[in-house]
Amino acid sequence: MKKNCIMLLLLGLVVSILTGCGLEEYFNSQRDSTDTEVKELPKMVLNEPFRVTTVNGDYSVTINGARTTRERNANSKTDPKQVLFLDFTYENSSYEKRNNIDFFLAQGDFVVTDDEGNVLETYNIKDPNRMIQETPIGGSCSASIAYGLEKESKNLTITFVRGKGREVAQITIPIE
Repeated sequence: MKKNCIMLLLLGLVVSILTGCGLEEYFNSQRDSTDTEVKELPKMVLNEPFRVTTVNGDYSVTINGARTTRERNANSKTDPKQVLFLDFTYENSSYEKRNNIDFFLAQGDFVVTDDEGNVLETYNIKDPNRMIQETPIGGSCSASIAYGLEKESKNLTITFVRGKGREVAQITIPIE
């Protein structure tokens, strides 16, 4: 009798372990397939304004291109293989001042990746002719952000984000 109880207990334990692992694997596969689904973002078109509507007002952003530069920052701790400027323009159609600041776009509004999908870090150089500026309603600004690439790339993928990393649109462009 004792043997039968022990055997039943062990059998029950083995079945629950196998079933539990199977359920865990099932739930993990369900979660993984949901997490890895690719969201299709609206596509931006090179040199065409992409209009954004928000509760605070409307604006547009235009990706003008990516160009390499030989300029380097002598104080930088990195030595990138390629340095480039992402050129963009933004126009404030009706975006109201917030905290006494007019509308502007900056480096945090873009996630930039190279051909291999590596997220690029900004590089500390500026194009004095294309500086990010606050833009009142009706105004526009042509700006650039520099990026350093560890490996040379022929294209960039730019994901435009707003708020807390909410992806809005995407574009892939050649590097000139």
